Amino acid sequence: MPVPQCRFCGCVPAAPVTFRSHRGLLVMMQFLSSEGPFCRYCGLAVFRDMTAKSLLLGWYGALSLLINPLTVLINLVLRSKVANLPDPVPPNDGRPYGRPFDPGPPLMSRPIAIIGAALPFLVLALMVIVNL
Repeated sequence: MPVPQCRFCGCVPAAPVTFRSHRGLLVMMQFLSSEGPFCRYCGLAVFRDMTAKSLLLGWYGALSLLINPLTVLINLVLRSKVANLPDPVPPNDGRPYGRPFDPGPPLMSRPIAIIGAALPFLVLALMVIVNL
């Protein structure tokens, strides 16, 4: 039985993981997902991208204030499935493969994630100041 290949680069080993992103809109919500399997580098790249976008765009709605933190927490838990994989290598059975994604900087080194993570605290602080 063949080892699962990464859906993006074709390298092995790969873990079956689904990362999610949430976008809160004033009237409705949008749920996005990217389903694996992913190798270590492609999985970390997808995790970081989708989670950073959730942190920035997931807060804008009443229910989104509850759903977005859950989405981010689920991604954080699933991250370990790909982060603990060894470095990706080409499959040894002749299956096609490419170059793995560059995972880029860690999540909290990305300006979009830092701003997004600070948004709920800034809004709360603004509400407190206005009500003084």
